[in-house]
Amino acid sequence: MEVPSSPLGKLYQEHIGFIKAKNIDGLLNQYTEDLLLISTLTENRKPVYIKGRKALKEFFESRIFSLEDLHVEIAQWAETENTLMIVEKVKTKSVNGDLGELSFYDNWVLQNGKIATHFAGVVRYPDGSYQ
Repeated sequence: MEVPSSPLGKLYQEHIGFIKAKNIDGLLNQYTEDLLLISTLTENRKPVYIKGRKALKEFFESRIFSLEDLHVEIAQWAETENTLMIVEKVKTKSVNGDLGELSFYDNWVLQNGKIATHFAGVVRYPDGSYQ
């Protein structure tokens, strides 16, 4: 599925581009100052709650920027003016050569064109399990 050329589609394309380029400033500027990111991509599969840009910067630098390669395929896309819901099939390669394949449910809620709430829930983990 192609990412639409809507404003949210463009924001998403930028987002993925910033991740691939390891552009922390670009990513942080896409979020509100008081953002909340909830992620279930954790060792114990329990949600982690990231609040504010400082914590988000640490999250991206310690987890996301450890990827050498990232390939994203959109499986589902739904949006309104200020919300986005997608399911992504993701293939990764870490800097130490580990390969991973997983599926994410990503949901964004925007305020004034910036991501205020971001839920990044794993649908299928790299080991193939769903929980």
